[in-house]
Amino acid sequence: MDVLGDYWLRRILARIGTLTAYEGQDTRTGMPVLILKGAEGRPLEGEGLLAPLETLPEERAWVLEWPLGAVPMVQYLGVADPERLAHWVEALARVLGHLRREGVEVAPVPELCLVKGRRVWLGGAGLEALSGSPERALAALARALSADWEAFPLKEALEALEKGERRLEDLFPREAPPPEPLPEEPRKRLPVEPAEEPPPPPPPAPEEGKAPSRPRVIRIQEPEDPSFPVVEPKRPSRGRRGLLWGLLFLALGLGFFLSWPRPSSSQGYVMEFRTDPPTEKAEVVLLEAPEGSRLVPGRVLLIAPGRVEFDQKGVYRLRIRVPGRDPVDYLLEVPGPPLTIKVR
Repeated sequence: MDVLGDYWLRRILARIGTLTAYEGQDTRTGMPVLILKGAEGRPLEGEGLLAPLETLPEERAWVLEWPLGAVPMVQYLGVADPERLAHWVEALARVLGHLRREGVEVAPVPELCLVKGRRVWLGGAGLEALSGSPERALAALARALSADWEAFPLKEALEALEKGERRLEDLFPREAPPPEPLPEEPRKRLPVEPAEEPPPPPPPAPEEGKAPSRPRVIRIQEPEDPSFPVVEPKRPSRGRRGLLWGLLFLALGLGFFLSWPRPSSSQGYVMEFRTDPPTEKAEVVLLEAPEGSRLVPGRVLLIAPGRVEFDQKGVYRLRIRVPGRDPVDYLLEVPGPPLTIKVR
């Protein structure tokens, strides 16, 4: 694969005189580009044109942008459906008409036009090798791409354009000017006058002979003497006092006996983990434990070979890790025979 500056020259798209068009790729970013080697002229920018990225004066080459997903129009020679082709022809006619108003006439070729869906981009605008009549070139391009030229809806318009009987502007519909807004009718106003609010009614005069009422205050006081007879408790006798002290000491002794730590009657279940070959090391991690177990999931139980004491019967889910190999999940039933981890 040839290299031109920072670009790979992947394949040749077209040869037009001394001009050679390549499908290239940027070696720095991997993005596709269109490279025109032997270019004479000045690259133009604008809507519908492939944007120039770089010019290489020593190689007389242009590097143009290649939109992602776009393909050369030459791939649709003789197979383009009428609806899509009509949209491409109208878009190219707009671009060529704009270039003509700028004083540049371009004769497009399908090898330098890129399409993606209904979008189309013209490449090489400003090349001396592409100077020519845009009407004849556009009609020839549409005739070469059309799958059925006789049924193409723009056939008569393009033939008239090729003969000089019509203009490029006649191929695309003109945008209608926006409608002028209707004058707004003056809004009708109703005669509204502020109404005077009636004065607030005067407070009623107090009746003669009656003092103005005041809020009532109810005070609740605790009576000094209770409403029931007070009976003083009798002092406990010495014999009763001794009985109370005895019950107190008995309760304290019982509580001390119950709280005294006793050895647990439950025993653990020791499981042995082996490795094959014995020189290998395997990390055993606990993922899930049965109900009632105090082992914490997520911790490393041991580095096999070795032994682990489990506090409950049941099935434990373990993850076994060996350096350089994918981890393996394993369901271990406790109690059970020794587990051998074979490393192959």
